[in-house]
Amino acid sequence: MALKAGEVLEVPTDTVSGLICDYYNKSAEKEIFRLKKRPEEKILPIFISSISEVKKLVPVNRRQEKFMEKVWPGKVTCVLKKDVGGFRIPGDKFILKLLQKFGGPLLQTSANISGELPAGGAPSTVVDITGEDLKILREGAVSGEELQRIWDLI
Repeated sequence: MALKAGEVLEVPTDTVSGLICDYYNKSAEKEIFRLKKRPEEKILPIFISSISEVKKLVPVNRRQEKFMEKVWPGKVTCVLKKDVGGFRIPGDKFILKLLQKFGGPLLQTSANISGELPAGGAPSTVVDITGEDLKILREGAVSGEELQRIWDLI
């Protein structure tokens, strides 16, 4: 499989066209930054196939888990820990099958040059759920208002 060999792939997703690579392959990660002309201080988001996979990478509290259960799979990227990319279970069957076949997390980002508009639809909405309050970091495919309602009910 190309991903296991350290390649970066361009793939369709449920939001915008994306670039993906093995989460654990640092040379593939550097290649994504090179291809996108993206500043290396901008952390890459992570595709995962399950909440249990997230728990292997970062601590998850009960409220965070309940929120993720409500919004995933879908177009919401959740930041759970500072200095770690946001996590997302995409709602795209192709990507979900790819994640399951690959057997681990994938770094991902839109396939555009950094600072340019992405190809495809609206990007995912990015939320910070590291504290008591939900913070909308980027409004995207899901409204911040809708996500705030979900957060407030948990």
